[in-house]
Formats: sequence, C-alpha cells, structure tokens
Amino acid sequence: MKLTLCLAIFSLLIQSHESSSSLPSNSFLGIPPQDEDYFKAEIIKCKNGSKKFTRTQLNDDFCDCPDGTDEPGTSACPQGKFYCKNAGHAPSLLFSSRVNDGICDCCDGSDEYDGKVKCPNTCWEAGKIARDKLEKKIEMYHEGVALRKQEIEQAKRAIARDNAELLGLKNEKKVLEKVVKQLGEQIQKLDQKERLEKEDKMKEASNEIVENEKSGITDAKNVELSEDSPSDQNKKDEHETTEGLSREELGRLVASRWTGKKSGDQAEEIDAALSARDAGDEESVVDDAGHSSVRYKIASENHEPSSDIASQSHQSWLVKIQETAQNLLQSVNLLSTPVANLDANQVRKEYESYTAKLSDIESRISSLTEKFKYDFGIEKEFYLFYDRCFELKQDKYVYKVCPFKDATQEEEGNSETRLGNWEKFGNSYRMMLFSNGDGCWMGPDRSLKVKLRCGLKTELIGVDEPSRCDFYSASSNRMVELAGTKTETGINESRTTRES
Repeated sequence: MKLTLCLAIFSLLIQSHESSSSLPSNSFLGIPPQDEDYFKAEIIKCKNGSKKFTRTQLNDDFCDCPDGTDEPGTSACPQGKFYCKNAGHAPSLLFSSRVNDGICDCCDGSDEYDGKVKCPNTCWEAGKIARDKLEKKIEMYHEGVALRKQEIEQAKRAIARDNAELLGLKNEKKVLEKVVKQLGEQIQKLDQKERLEKEDKMKEASNEIVENEKSGITDAKNVELSEDSPSDQNKKDEHETTEGLSREELGRLVASRWTGKKSGDQAEEIDAALSARDAGDEESVVDDAGHSSVRYKIASENHEPSSDIASQSHQSWLVKIQETAQNLLQSVNLLSTPVANLDANQVRKEYESYTAKLSDIESRISSLTEKFKYDFGIEKEFYLFYDRCFELKQDKYVYKVCPFKDATQEEEGNSETRLGNWEKFGNSYRMMLFSNGDGCWMGPDRSLKVKLRCGLKTELIGVDEPSRCDFYSASSNRMVELAGTKTETGINESRTTRES
C-alpha cells in the first residue's frame, strides 16, 4: 500500500515538472513588442471583447479567450499567434499551435522553448540576404534622393525659363498688336486712295467717251473730211479709226487708247469693225478743187440720223457707254497705278507677316498659360513630365502614358484605344489618375490608375485589368521618396490576392 502511494506521488511530481517546463519562463513570450503594454494591466480584455482574464492567466497553457489573446506563447489556443523576434533577421508571426511541436519554425528557436528540441539560431545567416537587399535599397534611396534634388532644380529652372518666355511673349504681343493695327489702318487708307483714284479715272474716261461720242455723231451728219496736209496725216488716220464704230466699240477703243493697251478680244472686235467699214461703209467724194475725201456712214442703210433722234437717245446711250467702259476697265484692271499698287502690296505683305507672327505668339501664350494651371507636386518635382510619355509593350498591346495629357492602349494593326484623360494626382502624389476614357461596350468608360514607387528610372512596370475597363499600372519613379516603397508592397499584395 505504501509502495502504491509512493508511485502515485512520484507520478504527480513528474507531471508537474513536465507541465512547468512547458510553460514559458517569460510571461511576455510570443507577444509583439508594440503590444506588451496591453498585457501589463492586472485585468486584461480579450481583443475581441468577449471576456476578461488576469495577468496570472497569461500564457498559463489554458485557453481563456476564444481568439487566443491570453495564450500567445503556448499552443493552448488554436487561434493564437506567436511572435518570433528573430534578431538579425526579419521578425515573423506563426500560429500558436506550432509552439513546442518539435519543429524549429523561428530562426532564433524561440518557438521550441520546452527543451525537447535543440534549435540553433540561424537568423544572422538567414538575414544576410535580406540585409544585402536592404543595403542596396538604402543605397538606391540615397542615389534617388540625389537625382530627385537635381531634377527638382532642373524643374525650377524650367519654370523660371517658361515664366520669362511668357512675360516676353506678352510684351511682344503688345508691340505686334500696335504694328498690326497701324498696318491695317495704312491698308485702309491705301484702299481708300486707290478707290478714289479709280473713281477719278473712271470719271475722266467717261467724259472722254462722251466727247468722242459727240464728235462721232457730228461726223455722222455727212460732214465731208477734206484731205489733210502731210503734217496732219497722223491725226487723220487716228480719226478715221473712230468712224463707223458702234457706241460700245467706240467706248472700248477710247479706253484702250487711254491706257495704252488692248485686250485680245477688244483688238479683234475693233479690227473687224474697221474691216467692215472699209468694205462697204465708205464712199468717195470729189470736191470742186479736185481733192478727194472720204465720207463714213454710222447709221445702217435706209436710216438717216437726225438731230431729234440724237438728242432723245443721247442720255440712254451715255449711260450705256459709261457702264460698258467701267466694266471693261475693271475687268482688265486698267485703272491701277503700278507705283502705288507696289507700295500697297508691300504693306499687305508686311501686314500678313506680322499677323501670322502675332497668331503664333498668341498660340504659344495660350499653351504656356494652360501648362501653368496643372499641379506639378509640392516642390514642382513633376514639372519636367509635362511633355513626356512612357511606353510599355506587354503581350500584344502597347501602353502609352502621358502625364497631364492622356493614356492609351494600342493593339498591333488596330486603332488606338483611349484609357483615360488626365484627372489629377492621388494618394499624396503617389498615384496618377486618368478617367473618362473610351467607353466599353455595354460597360463603363475606361479608366487607369498608375501607382508610383521609388526607383532610379522612370518607367512603366506592368498593366493589369483587375475589373472590367478599370486598368491598373505601376511605375518606378525617382520623384517618389522612400515612403513610396509602401506603394510597391501594396501592388504586390493586391496582385497576389487576385492571382490566388
């Protein structure tokens, strides 16, 4: 009996020793450093708010909270999380069920504290790769910061240069506007002068036509022409050419002689009229002295013009002659003055030249003014991106992103699809937003979000379409500070989630 009692006591001692050895010596084992203050109170709430427990119940290998809040360092709660410090490497979390399971999960061996398994600390060796990556990242960051400062300085110089250009263009515009205005007024004066000169010439031509018409009517009354002396022969020949012509022909002949030139049709008409006169409309007359003279007929046969008929039709024929002469002179532009016209043409050329230059300046002013409306960042770091585009060929598509303008997708052999127009920056200048792109069939308008991450080279990394017509892209950019690496993590996580 005594032997049985002794064995029972010995068994209880062994179980008690095993139980105590499975409990962590540090009650805060498995708790992240940022959560330690939460567990220092005497009464602690389960994180889901369902229960409360005392600090003595923390890591006592008995699950009091359904969410495992009270047992982060033991395997008592299936939902508990054990924190591996992993000094020299990256810390990690693992389910509490893996604590003291005989397998070394933490590189520092802290998850197997019951002594059943000897876990070597491999964190320093395992962390070497991570440290190398971190060192490269830090080096890249410092290089990126230097490049960022350089580009910010370049952007500031570009802004100052564009502002100076805009100011100069505005001043030049004022000068050109005055010059164009003066040239325009000069052209108006020249046009008015030319118009008045043409009206005077027309009036003189009309008066000369009227005088010659009167002379023609007088000659038509069978007034014999005596033979002229040799000195007057030229005048006689000139006078003969005016007889026998109709009033319209006479008007054109006078106009051509006044200007010193004839049009081809005019010359043919006059020659034909003169030939007809020579053929049948002239008759010879011999006077008492034996001299011969020539008499011409103006009216047709069996018609004798009288003073009454001439007086009645004089006004109507005068109007017709004036209109005919005016139309003829205007059609061949015979009333222009070469010297004055040359000056006017030179003024018009200068006016057109300065007007075109003024138009170009106004267009450039409008372009610069529109450019300065955009938000280029806190330090204007994105100013140099205004006239730049970034392309990426992915599968069968070529994506083109132009900040402050638009973004497109082009399939080889097909037309370009607009993914969106520039809208704004988002997420503290770590995202570019493009909206109101081409509409999808039976769907919304296309849109694009470009997330920026820290990098030494500005380029598109990839394009995805997580939802219909909603495109998503990432871009490395040295304008984004090191904090932008969080954006990169977000990109990788979101893609992993979608792929899974």
